[in-house]
Amino acid sequence: MPGLVLIEDFEVVPELEAMLLPREVMLDIFDMAAGEWARVNSDDPVETGLYEMRRWMTRYLRTDVRLAELGWTSCKAGQIEGIRHDGLRKKLIFANTDQRTGVPSKRPSNVSQKGPRTKSLTESNLRADAPDMYGYSGVEADDPILSYDFWCFCGHISDEKMSAEISRPIEVTDGYLRDYSKRIMLIEPQEYRGSGRTAPVPEEFADIETPTITAKA
Repeated sequence: MPGLVLIEDFEVVPELEAMLLPREVMLDIFDMAAGEWARVNSDDPVETGLYEMRRWMTRYLRTDVRLAELGWTSCKAGQIEGIRHDGLRKKLIFANTDQRTGVPSKRPSNVSQKGPRTKSLTESNLRADAPDMYGYSGVEADDPILSYDFWCFCGHISDEKMSAEISRPIEVTDGYLRDYSKRIMLIEPQEYRGSGRTAPVPEEFADIETPTITAKA
């Protein structure tokens, strides 16, 4: 059964507000991390861009004052780095995903293989959606945080385009995300052209133009 895909402002904005993840905050955080990514160039190791996006997205999610005021805190449960909201019983992580990110008709997948802990959290989502005949979901964990509703901030960035969505995975195959019960579009690929990354600059403190993301009107 196809998952729910939220695209329009009247769907996206209230859904994110209910999750205490305001759209403008999510866009700001992605914008800042994209600015850090834009500093990566061909002189860096090939995987640097992916590492920098995960590093800065995780840091900014954890340090954003607005999210903290809404009850989000740092989370490392299960060695899966992200943030959590104990009141909502939700956990959010960042994942570098492919060019299908933000495309309503397609389903994004991570670009780096995930391990068994991510698979376990994803399967917990699926079990929570399909309780048995007695109403038992089968979701049990020694650490209650591991049974929280699990969400991914999926982000794709390249020299050609950027896109992002916040989605709830329900299937991992061979370490790759394959399906979602709900997807909330933040940035569709056609909404933003290029990353704004510049060529290497020799000066240590040279100014580098960074991309700016604007929400849909």
